[in-house]
Amino acid sequence: MAATIIPFPKKQGQDLTQVELLIRKWLSKLSNNNDLTECVVERMMLYVGQYGNKLFEPTFNLPVPPNFSKEEAEAMLCSIEKGVDDIAVQVQEMISRIIIERFFLEIELYENRQGEKNHIK
Repeated sequence: MAATIIPFPKKQGQDLTQVELLIRKWLSKLSNNNDLTECVVERMMLYVGQYGNKLFEPTFNLPVPPNFSKEEAEAMLCSIEKGVDDIAVQVQEMISRIIIERFFLEIELYENRQGEKNHIK
């Protein structure tokens, strides 16, 4: 099966129903095999539910020196928020890539299991 680039949703806290529909759509583009679709969807939904639907919400307890002005404190807060947002985007992109890799692995596992069934007589 040739590799295809398929974008995974980047929205955090993605509704699992939408994810399932997207996985089914990907599979319909790759194969007409209903058994493959059901098997891969079931396994992917377990995986996505366990690992891919987590929110990234770090917390910090940073003491601010008493001589900080309000403007300096707000500037530091904005800088921290931007840094956390940038990290959250990077983490979500990494999770999306991992889920896509798992998607193709599940297809390969299914095909290998089917091949083994066909060789057993």
